[in-house]
Amino acid sequence: MKKFSLLFALVFFCSFNPKISVAEPGFFLQTLTNTFVDWVFGRLDTYIEVKPDESDEPLDKKSIQEPNKNTSEKKVSIKIDEVVKRDDTFYKKFSNIPFSGHIESYHPNGQLKIIGEFSEGKKIGEWVEYYMSGVKKSEGKFANGKKDGAWVYYFLNTNIKEKQFFINGNKDDLWEKFDVHGTLIQTESYQNGKWIITTIN
Repeated sequence: MKKFSLLFALVFFCSFNPKISVAEPGFFLQTLTNTFVDWVFGRLDTYIEVKPDESDEPLDKKSIQEPNKNTSEKKVSIKIDEVVKRDDTFYKKFSNIPFSGHIESYHPNGQLKIIGEFSEGKKIGEWVEYYMSGVKKSEGKFANGKKDGAWVYYFLNTNIKEKQFFINGNKDDLWEKFDVHGTLIQTESYQNGKWIITTIN
């Protein structure tokens, strides 16, 4: 009876947990099912006796393959709509392991839309976004999930629309805005996330 009460309490808690993503309505049900299956097979394993090798012949050490420690892990590459964000960390849908790997997204016409990398559920390295026509829309870098360094945004005619600068996710240094013809129209100064001055040309 105690086991059923515990199971009911767990299901009740999961169903009202605010961290549940709308994109993954069955995630906790799947997790609960996997936990139950793991428990059942864990119980079965305790009843299975592993019989020792009856042969007296020594094992040939050369025939035993050791795992290759130098083999690098295969890089995972998925579409961006296959990941969800929970508490500032990205996960592959229906998984509770922070996602690491390459990410891509495409426009309906097949043109590349977004390309970037994740590590332990955080955006890292260079991220680039494109318009449906294939023209670059924006480019910049992330460090541990936060914008870091120079970010540049473009108009459809490839002229620079805006230049931004970040340090650990905070606005910093000089920000510049341009019109569609490439003329500087506004500058803003920041220091460690704090606005200092805006100048309109």
